[in-house]
Amino acid sequence: MLKKSKEISKIKLTLTTNCNANCSYCFVEKTKERMSPEVARKSVDLLIESTGKEKLLSLYGGEPFLEFSLIENIVIYAREREKKFKKNLIISICSNLLLLDDHKLAFIKKYHLKVTVSIVGKGLDHNKFRGAKGLIGSYDRVIGNMAKLAAVLPRADIGISFVVLPSLSSKIEDYFFHILSLKLSNNINFEIIQEFDRWKDEDCKKFVSAFQSILLKVVTKIGENDFIFINPISWELGRRKLTETYGVSCQVKYNIEVYPSGDMAFSPFLLNGDDAEKKHFSIGNIKTGLNENFSNCRLDPNSEKCEKCESNYYGNYSRTDDASFVVESYGKLSLEVAKKIELLSKRNSYFREYVRYAKKNLCF
Repeated sequence: MLKKSKEISKIKLTLTTNCNANCSYCFVEKTKERMSPEVARKSVDLLIESTGKEKLLSLYGGEPFLEFSLIENIVIYAREREKKFKKNLIISICSNLLLLDDHKLAFIKKYHLKVTVSIVGKGLDHNKFRGAKGLIGSYDRVIGNMAKLAAVLPRADIGISFVVLPSLSSKIEDYFFHILSLKLSNNINFEIIQEFDRWKDEDCKKFVSAFQSILLKVVTKIGENDFIFINPISWELGRRKLTETYGVSCQVKYNIEVYPSGDMAFSPFLLNGDDAEKKHFSIGNIKTGLNENFSNCRLDPNSEKCEKCESNYYGNYSRTDDASFVVESYGKLSLEVAKKIELLSKRNSYFREYVRYAKKNLCF
């Protein structure tokens, strides 16, 4: 049995490793595995029946829309369990959006799903890095389908996963505000690509400079009643996720990822390696439960065991090069700004309203 006394706030499901696109930077091995309804339902049970009221179920791939009948199965079941256990459940789908049609759109609207769409930036670079099978370029089709989403969903229910590559580091700020200018979503996460091209020192510096400039403009615009939401800032304002991340935290709370086989890990990278790596990084299987070292413990921020748990888990994984600096900068700079926004909210109504909305804008 899976231990349900732990608080689990988020679970990510890899519904399939198959995809209808050929993104050059993608790390997912296209083995065309498919998650069964049994694995999906057990994952929902683990999330919903664990302690804590606020829950996020993220549906990923490959391309999850290739398994839309499974999505329908999961969503209907999850909404029933949410009601039975009196939880607040956000369900989010991360898609390239190329397969959106009227049936999917109606289902998304009916069951109050959030949709996150991956975008590189402007058309030429998006088409270069996010090639679609049978299409010369996917950008126009993606933007057109996002407009269909925006016509029926609140802005808070549409997210953009902004793909950040080292080769495009000089374009980050330009592309960020280009995406916002489309007026399809103001809820953005930076998807920092870690295992494609190496992040050189110059690329890292450009990223930090661009992100600092973006954050300054985000804060300025709040004071003008113009809201831009950046995912880690929203998580911090809503659930103190960054504070926990940079303290002693439990990876089980936010980082469980379930693969089609039912295997679980704390990162999408960790089960792509050889057998030894898979054995080390597996935290269990959804069918049989969490490994003993993760199931029979409780978080104690003052415990040396808890302090070492995360470092022992990730310590054997060292293939991120300088991308780790970029990821850490993204988190720590976001934390600084979240604290600033919270401070300003005590004396400014626009900032108070921003904090209120940020708590609803979680879809990653």
